[in-house]
Amino acid sequence: MARITFSTMYNTTMRNLQNNATKMNKLDEQITSQQNINRPSDNAIGFTNVLRYGNVINLLGQQQINMNDGDIYMSVLEATHSTMNTLFVRSKELAVQAANDTVNHSQRLTINLEVRQHLESLVALAQTKHKEGFIFSGKWTNQPPYEIKNGEAVFKSETATPVFRNTDPTLRPFQDTDPLVISLLDSKYNDPNLRVDSEYINYPTVQRIIPGSVSLNGLIEKPYKNTDLPEDHPDYDKPDYEIDYVNGTITLLSEKAKGMFYEDTTGGFKFTYFEGKPTGATTPSMSFEYVYRNSIDMSGEIYREIDNGITMKINTNPDDLFGKKGLDDTDSFKEIISLMQGLWYNDQPQISKGIETVDVARERNLKEQAVEGSKLSRLEIVFDRNVDLNITNTRSLSEIQDVNLEDVFMQFNMAKAIYDASLYAGANIMNRSLMDYL
Repeated sequence: MARITFSTMYNTTMRNLQNNATKMNKLDEQITSQQNINRPSDNAIGFTNVLRYGNVINLLGQQQINMNDGDIYMSVLEATHSTMNTLFVRSKELAVQAANDTVNHSQRLTINLEVRQHLESLVALAQTKHKEGFIFSGKWTNQPPYEIKNGEAVFKSETATPVFRNTDPTLRPFQDTDPLVISLLDSKYNDPNLRVDSEYINYPTVQRIIPGSVSLNGLIEKPYKNTDLPEDHPDYDKPDYEIDYVNGTITLLSEKAKGMFYEDTTGGFKFTYFEGKPTGATTPSMSFEYVYRNSIDMSGEIYREIDNGITMKINTNPDDLFGKKGLDDTDSFKEIISLMQGLWYNDQPQISKGIETVDVARERNLKEQAVEGSKLSRLEIVFDRNVDLNITNTRSLSEIQDVNLEDVFMQFNMAKAIYDASLYAGANIMNRSLMDYL
């Protein structure tokens, strides 16, 4: 027969009291935390599964944030495409109207004013922002891709000097000479991204000049006639110059205009305008408004992660939407300005051609709009799948981790009753001594 001592009774009682208190404390922790598993010792395998499900849910949640941002971004893009399409459609309608033989020059100039509003609206749409960043600038979201600038001309001769020589002494120096083409640069803006030119600094080449915005004092522009000269002068009924508004050049037509830019030398007629300052004859000052394309590389792509290891490009390349940036390339702004030039010069063939050029811009926009629409559809499918996976993983996590309060409350009350009973029994035993048994 085993010998039971007071020490054995005390140790056994305290150990059982501790066990009962631990069980009650664990149940109390489950009630307050609403979780079955609070540490690895509770359930090692279950704790591992809880961590895994938690990581999956966090990843799915972040992907939802990414997709929501991408959805907003592309929704802004889609709305911009729709507005652009409206502008192109209306511009084409005006071009068709202006191409009619019954429309006179005055009416075409009025139509040109409305088309200009469309051009300015197109520039504003090109500057559309998402979260303070320009969406058509690639990764350079802090710089506008296109903007309307007020420029002042620096003239750059396209013809090597000496350009020509009138050898007939009976003719005036510039009489019956060929037209002269001069390129325009903007002296008001030094583009830091351009290579510094020893002659012309880093003035940007001017393109996309807005018809009707040019101020060139002292000279008369096509199609208006020069009537200030004597009637027997060969340039009496001719303009002094015309402008290629699309590509940014001025063509000198009259003797007066050529005399302002060139001086008679022994070897021919030398171009006298250098870096915006005349070296010989008095050259007129020229100001204008033009659509400036930023010289930064706007081909950068912006992505959002929509699934594990899967990303989606959400932005549109400006070259694909608006067109190329080269001197010989076209873009949506040039295509509208080409129509405006026809209206400004009362040139019916160019107006008719403008119908086609505006259509080209519209088709390019529709193509990119279709691409963005397909991306949005794909994003919605992936988002719905993400939501379903989130629900499934959350449910699985809940089955492992969440407590059944009704069962736990019953277990807690039972554990508390057992603990109270063990305290009462222990108290009775601890009050005993050897004297009680003598």
